[in-house]
Amino acid sequence: GDRTLALLDRVGFAASDLPAERQAQLDARFAALQPPDGVTPPHAIHFRAGGPFGANAFALPNGDVIVTDELVALAEDDDEILAVLAHELGHVRERHGLRTFLQGTAVGIAVALFFGDVSTVLAGVPAFLLETKYSRDFERQADAYAAAMLRANDIPAARLGAILQRLEAAASGPAAADEEG
Repeated sequence: GDRTLALLDRVGFAASDLPAERQAQLDARFAALQPPDGVTPPHAIHFRAGGPFGANAFALPNGDVIVTDELVALAEDDDEILAVLAHELGHVRERHGLRTFLQGTAVGIAVALFFGDVSTVLAGVPAFLLETKYSRDFERQADAYAAAMLRANDIPAARLGAILQRLEAAASGPAAADEEG
């Protein structure tokens, strides 16, 4: 996780433009939330200017949760940011990042051992397909965890759905919005 964040900082992220006070405020609000099962997984929140990543948030296997300035700007209120953080904490709790890495690695090794000297592309196809299946399951689990955490703190779970819809629209870009309209 530490190396991954350092690499991401070199290739895409920049220092956050959010004032330190705003970052501390969001971090404190999230830390004050009660987890649905009473146990908060170890984690750390890092704010970054998203650059090519745009409005986004994601969890690394070591519990680091990265939130971009663009996501904060996209949110209509702090409850939406807390909802995204709860979703990412669900990934941390279930160790989705580590499980995805291990599953992809295991499939790649098995294919290489079974077929011998195969191209990297060919070896990566089964891992990609397996990860795609798991990622849908992982997203549902993280959504369920976030919804439970939001309900436990009297935050409407609809706040997660609202920001996720805007994130999807932002990721699709203006061309997709023109095609739909």
